[in-house]
Amino acid sequence: MAGVLSNLYYSAKDVKDLVATYQREGEKGFELATKRKSKQFENVQIRIAVMGESGSGKSTLINALLDLDENEKGAAGTGSTETTNEITAYTQPTLPNVQYYDFPRMNTPILPMKKFMKKTNFSEYDLGIIVTAARFTDNDKLLAEALKKAGKPFYLVRSKIDETIRAESRKKSYNQKDMFRDLREYCISSLKSAGVQNTTVFLYSAFDLDQFDFPKLREVVVSNRLETQKNLFITALPNTSEADIERKRVSLRTFIKMLSAISGGIGAITIPDLSLACDLMLIVSGILFIRKILGLDEASLRKLAQRVGISVADLQRGSNDVWVFGEITRQQVVLLMQRSTLAMTLTIAEPLLNFVPILGSIFGATSSFAVTLMMLNNSLDAMVETAKIVLQNAKAAASSKSIGN
Repeated sequence: MAGVLSNLYYSAKDVKDLVATYQREGEKGFELATKRKSKQFENVQIRIAVMGESGSGKSTLINALLDLDENEKGAAGTGSTETTNEITAYTQPTLPNVQYYDFPRMNTPILPMKKFMKKTNFSEYDLGIIVTAARFTDNDKLLAEALKKAGKPFYLVRSKIDETIRAESRKKSYNQKDMFRDLREYCISSLKSAGVQNTTVFLYSAFDLDQFDFPKLREVVVSNRLETQKNLFITALPNTSEADIERKRVSLRTFIKMLSAISGGIGAITIPDLSLACDLMLIVSGILFIRKILGLDEASLRKLAQRVGISVADLQRGSNDVWVFGEITRQQVVLLMQRSTLAMTLTIAEPLLNFVPILGSIFGATSSFAVTLMMLNNSLDAMVETAKIVLQNAKAAASSKSIGN
């Protein structure tokens, strides 16, 4: 089951197909279909190429998307000089299926542009991001042309916008709205010179991810993925706003339906105590997975607390569902079940009907599906609201820290 939770993310159509398979072929067909999907989804990846001149901020952007500080394990190396002469992959910490590829500085004695372009297969990547901190270079143009030729979507990110604002604001005629417009127009005209039309330009600062176009960048990248990839990408993103958390809620609903469908398939097997044991296992596994995706697990909270300079207890302050932060066991799930009269009624009735031919199997499948769905959806809603409280506490601490400096 661990492999399913870490590698699979079913689309709404996949869940519907699994349920239809169970109705058509029974539990054996359902089990085979689930195994086939498991193998398929283990290979589902999102490969994003991040390219640009040395010092443009490629690695910093990758770390922002990974939600890692530059000194954390797994972060892309940053600095004033290029850190690598090879394309380097960086894996999203929460979902290994999502990878960012940091392209090296090109057109150097060690790595001539022609050699790099010849040996690089741009069709291997799902998406390209070209990062520029100033002018659009000839190398950027070659990269845009290569991505276009490979038929891959890509975006242009104008980085270090905070530095541009500081420099331009010294001018008497400074107007931020006009400056942003001029920057976008320059980038768009540069792309047109490379034969690229209708590419979106994003303005971004690594020091203020909530401002400018970073949230839009992530949203657009997500919206252009297949549904399965979209689910993966959404859950891989850090919680920088309540909108991010809400997107995760919607995406995780599909995940919950998948687990509930599995639970229903097991519930159809009329073996005493089997269904309840499996339901509890699936609910525990589901809650642990959801908690990690929402950044409420112990490791994520410790990292966030260290980043904003407060204790984990301060991050948790104000939550009405403290069980979210505790140990998630079968006993804890039973306690949560006891809060729901319907869940307890279905759970108690299912073993009583196990020995009734046909009816027992039908009721077992229906009740297991319903209980798992109900418990996980209720848990998700509680954890989403808790994640919002944690985010508010973190932002308040970060703001206070900034004012203090």
